[in-house]
Amino acid sequence: MSWERLLALEGGTVGSIACANDRAGTTFAATLAGVFRSRDGGERWEWTGNGLISPFVQDVAVSPDFERDGVVVAATAVSGLHMSFDRGESWFRREFWGIRPTVTRVAISPDFGRDQMIVAGTQREGVFVSRNRGQGWNGFVAGLEDAEISALAIAPGASDGGAVVAATDSGTLLRSTDACRSWERVEGLDADPIECLAWIGRETAVAGTVSGRVLRSTDGGGRWETVWRSEGDTVNGIAMSASGSGGRRVVAATGRGRLLQSSDGAMTWQEQPIAPKGEVSALCVGASKGRALIGTDRDGVYRLSGHSPPTPANAGLVNRPILDLAVSRSDAGDDTVVLGTLQDGVLVSRDGGSKWSTTLDDPGLGPITAVRLSPGFSRDGIAGGIAGGQVIWSADGARSWVRVGGLTDDSGANVLEFSPDFASDGDVAVGAQDGMLLQSHDHGDSWRSVWTGLDGSEVLALAYSPHFGQDRAMVAAAGDAQRLMVIRSTDAGETWMPWVEYDTSLGWASLAIPPSFKPDVGPVLLAARDRIAMPPSSGRGPWSGLRVAEGGVAIRQVTVSPAFGRDGLVAAATSDGVYLSNTQGHDWSRMDGPLAGRAVERVSITEAASDRRTLHAAVGSGELWRFSA
Repeated sequence: MSWERLLALEGGTVGSIACANDRAGTTFAATLAGVFRSRDGGERWEWTGNGLISPFVQDVAVSPDFERDGVVVAATAVSGLHMSFDRGESWFRREFWGIRPTVTRVAISPDFGRDQMIVAGTQREGVFVSRNRGQGWNGFVAGLEDAEISALAIAPGASDGGAVVAATDSGTLLRSTDACRSWERVEGLDADPIECLAWIGRETAVAGTVSGRVLRSTDGGGRWETVWRSEGDTVNGIAMSASGSGGRRVVAATGRGRLLQSSDGAMTWQEQPIAPKGEVSALCVGASKGRALIGTDRDGVYRLSGHSPPTPANAGLVNRPILDLAVSRSDAGDDTVVLGTLQDGVLVSRDGGSKWSTTLDDPGLGPITAVRLSPGFSRDGIAGGIAGGQVIWSADGARSWVRVGGLTDDSGANVLEFSPDFASDGDVAVGAQDGMLLQSHDHGDSWRSVWTGLDGSEVLALAYSPHFGQDRAMVAAAGDAQRLMVIRSTDAGETWMPWVEYDTSLGWASLAIPPSFKPDVGPVLLAARDRIAMPPSSGRGPWSGLRVAEGGVAIRQVTVSPAFGRDGLVAAATSDGVYLSNTQGHDWSRMDGPLAGRAVERVSITEAASDRRTLHAAVGSGELWRFSA
């Protein structure tokens, strides 16, 4: 058998676009699902994020000598700066003085082949510069400890007197004329934060601001004048390129969906809507060889070539992340699949993945981080989930949802799980921040708070014993900035006791309890960071930890087969594809095929017959795949 793709969510949020000057028209897009590359001027895209530790890419820059050196740089949230030397095929992380800050903006010198300069702006860690192709870095932090770098640009000739400018989200603009060795503050910008910057010559620069102004400087960034204004708008992207007729064109894009173009050095501008009804919100723009590519919030990329209106260009840009997956295991013949997404609400298929409908799409609720179906879903139609930290509930087969108010404070819920005997005991639990557990014993009609003694921790994972009706056992994992703790209860959540503790922050966790579980000894599978841990057979002492693979593969979720007692099958969703174990989690191998090397967010195992298993795998970027064997 082979993998079958059931769903690909194209489009999504594109925060940065960088166009190379090569003959193929290579373009890179920074997205919430990694980096995408186009090798035909933006008509078709392919994911190219192998080696990126964080999928949340905030900016991308391309070497001006890309056709020769293949250098691309990506700024990521949490995991720092990444570089590629092979046109985006593989990525390597770079550290600044041993730290890996959130990098918000990155710029490569127009003279990179000569000066080898890269500048990176961070969140609260200042500005860093490399003058040796990213091998070593020097930093400037003074006055930037509480600021986020919102824009960066390097002028031609920056290594011999040309300027580098860096803007912050608080409205500060810094300027350096000695290759970033020292910086001075530029006055007179009226505290209007700059969102984007571009140089159109050694002395001429253009900037876009939060209040909807286009600014122009002709003295290397020392003084600025307003050349275009739109009240209530935001200028989010500016780029410069050579036009098809040999001239130079500057393009800008706004939050209200307008594309601005100038052919006279940014003195005057012509504007047009990006979409016919102006319903898109532009976040960035890239330009090269007479074409412009506009990255938007939720709507992917629009492409403008020649004098034709901009048109969507999202083929292959699968960038609407899936955050959770639930597959009905109630009865044979029930083919319901439910997805929780970052930007598209709750998606439901009732025919195994052929047709999909959106049953909850309220941007005000936030991302759908958890979806769960009751064990008797095909009969009772009950489902629950977490939307922006709030509990949501459906009693009609996931066709409609209501918010369950008053359970947690300000987006505090993290996980939700149903008892395996939910039809008879009505038990469902929610894990939240501040170590809070909430339970309902009446099918979600009323809830009560359970004190766990984990003040300051977040409940990251919950699991009921498969024999909850008899042993009343539950297991939870909770963590804070310093530790991860597994706790257990043998009285249906009334009281809790510690089981194992790790003196490190692991960020996230997943729990799976096989049918052979016994409250005092396990087995329990705990996935956290790059390991799966299990208690010893005695139930006491340290848990053994096992990596599914070498090289720091992150494990996002672990799950066991419904027939675990017969097949010993365990599956792990990882940053390197789907890994399987047929030895109850002791030995692992990666599944070959299209998901190998991809960041898989969730995996599910269902039993279609006594000798058949079906795997569903949700790729974080926005794909759902199925494998039957």
